[in-house]
Amino acid sequence: MSTQQERIGGSLLLGVQKYLYTGYFVAGCVLAFLVSHVSDAAWAGHENASNAIGVVAGVIGVVAGWKNVKLRTLAMETIEELAAVTWPSKDETTTATVVVMATAITASVVIFLLDRFWNWLTNLIYLG
Repeated sequence: MSTQQERIGGSLLLGVQKYLYTGYFVAGCVLAFLVSHVSDAAWAGHENASNAIGVVAGVIGVVAGWKNVKLRTLAMETIEELAAVTWPSKDETTTATVVVMATAITASVVIFLLDRFWNWLTNLIYLG
């Protein structure tokens, strides 16, 4: 078995749980970034210390989030529901987009024409 197939197989073994792990990783990175920048703004000139504080805050946030069973269960249920969604194909999306744009343009033209008509009618009545 090649390395590529092993990677794909390992990824498939995780199922939808890989999205949970990715979400926690991204949340930890965002938390580390935000804490690092806030602490750097508050404690200017100590960029290395601010970065270290941010990384520690990110790790603590991920561990605290992982230990929170309600949060982990909610995230996993959400991921499982999204995995069960039937997403439209490219052709269906293109068709729906064209229909929405045509409807919007038609409605705009109709409203414009009605506005011009009422403008003409009120000018005829008041200025007439």
